Amino acid sequence: MAFALPREGSPFAIVPRLEADALAAECPWLERLVWEDGEDPLARLLDRLKLEPGARLLLGEGFRTSHVLTLAAKAECRPAADALSALRVVKDAEELRLCAEAGRHADQVVEEAADRMRPRMSERELARFILERFEALGDHDPWAIVASGSNSALPHHMSGDRKLQDGEVVLLDLGAFTGGYGSDITRTFWLGHPPEDAERVYHIVDDARRAGIAAARPGAPAESVDRAARAVIEAAGFGPQFLHRTGHGVGLEVHEPPYLVHGNRAPLQAGMVHSVEPGIYLPGRFGVRLEDLVVVGSEGAQVLNRAPLDPLPLKVR
Repeated sequence: MAFALPREGSPFAIVPRLEADALAAECPWLERLVWEDGEDPLARLLDRLKLEPGARLLLGEGFRTSHVLTLAAKAECRPAADALSALRVVKDAEELRLCAEAGRHADQVVEEAADRMRPRMSERELARFILERFEALGDHDPWAIVASGSNSALPHHMSGDRKLQDGEVVLLDLGAFTGGYGSDITRTFWLGHPPEDAERVYHIVDDARRAGIAAARPGAPAESVDRAARAVIEAAGFGPQFLHRTGHGVGLEVHEPPYLVHGNRAPLQAGMVHSVEPGIYLPGRFGVRLEDLVVVGSEGAQVLNRAPLDPLPLKVR
């Protein structure tokens, strides 16, 4: 299944019979080119496009290699990202409203999850609770990282059967889509008395988060946000333990431009939405990451998340 936007004429979709009615229900305005099992959908697509010599196709991400090779034999193929990202990177008023609503949902769910945490609960149990809470709010495609103890030192840990234990770090990274627009928030907690150095590391990461947010303003190069947050962590002696970029855009996808990373000198623009999520990861011990989404405003960054930055949200029972 693919969406096609010809240079001239109306857009259309090529879609297998299996999905044709569902697509019609979602997008009744869109013409459908329906193919049957046993047909070659790319042959149907190329016949419809009627490509002339020297034609160019811009391809979105996600095409299989075999499909790309077939299309490349008929036309010059280039990534569509450069054309599409410029259209998506700055959000309009309605998009910003949906991003803010998504942020409120994420705030609510992360607070509920923090209050739900108990020793002897598994990571998977808590992750399932998070998914259910997003679904109860009417969101779709929710996801959650619950990383406890030494697992919190793995930035993209897959929640498993490990039991939460008294006196250890628990990292929650979660989000969902509200009206088609994503949320993404990370908070770090501990159950009872924290491990040695955890409080110091937490405050360093929080200072880095604040510095990154302060650096997000129109005209500033995207890398300056990364540089501001990273400088705080490096000054504290944990530079090698900050393993990833400081942030990424969020919108129709949870990871999209702008990317807040060294080497990206593209200027930030008012209306961009991106994360600020510094972290420190100590292998075999624990990790701390704190993440908020911000809107680049005309005079600085507006933070979309309001969930408390408090590593002790509850009394251990």
